[in-house]
Amino acid sequence: MPDVDIVIVNYKSASHTVKCVAAVHVAAHQDGVGVDVYVVNNGDESTDFETEVLHAGQATVTTNSENLGFATASNVGARLGNAPFILFLNPDALIHSGALQALTSFLNDPSNGQVGIVGPEVCNSNGATVPSCSRLPSRFDLITRSMGLHALLHKKASYPYAPLDDHAHSRAVGQVMGAALMIRRSLYEQLGGFDERFFLYYEDVDISARAKAMGAESYYLKDACVTHVGRISSSQDAGFSLALHVRSRMTYAGLHFGQLYQFFLLLVCSAIEFPARLLQAMLGRGAVGVRGILRAYKLLALYIFSGTALPKPRDRTQSQY
Repeated sequence: MPDVDIVIVNYKSASHTVKCVAAVHVAAHQDGVGVDVYVVNNGDESTDFETEVLHAGQATVTTNSENLGFATASNVGARLGNAPFILFLNPDALIHSGALQALTSFLNDPSNGQVGIVGPEVCNSNGATVPSCSRLPSRFDLITRSMGLHALLHKKASYPYAPLDDHAHSRAVGQVMGAALMIRRSLYEQLGGFDERFFLYYEDVDISARAKAMGAESYYLKDACVTHVGRISSSQDAGFSLALHVRSRMTYAGLHFGQLYQFFLLLVCSAIEFPARLLQAMLGRGAVGVRGILRAYKLLALYIFSGTALPKPRDRTQSQY
């Protein structure tokens, strides 16, 4: 039996997926850690995709008939393995030598039995540490994020990501970034995997919150490191990605804080977040341009009023995990 099952979800990022698989096998060999790699193809129609992946290293490649979203595709990959630990790794993430050994040794240590989820240090392509862990969001956090105040309160609020100073040492946290998230298989199965009502975004926050409710901690491990390019898939349609992000925030709010709070957050997003984002984009200060903002909120409106324009979230009972 392997030590770790590594699940990589590909969505129109074939070249990065190939590099990711190659890096995994190099790191596993150097660390002496046994791995099985599962690549779930959510949206690459190239006939050479599987051949290219297999050329990079041994892997099981599964191609979905349609884009099922990250949470569902991750569950598809996780079901294929049986290792005691599962590492969910973004295709644009390259794992460093020593990381697999550090992560598995940490979880195998009996003194860390209360930890169910662990995430490594995440660096950008220049080698600089980037924020990758946080506390779990409160009602106040979701409101300030919707109003754009989280940037002003960042150092005090420690959300959506903790300040870089807090990434200088390993510690227990509320959540770790889903770009590189290792979880005990036993816990993953108890939780029923990722909640497939999240098509993309917040599925990592949700699973960390549900794990905490069961008494399992999340942990940021400085001794392990991955390089993460980031926004490779989402940048291909910024408006669509933003719409999914806002919807997932609403979904998380409804599941963890109730439907009344979810409705209140919807009002805040409509009356404050939309015009604020639009003004920011017009001033050239936003990550998403004016057209992207308009497209995002048009898609959200169509989804809210007609149930169209965005992928329909799967019902919790539909999960096949």
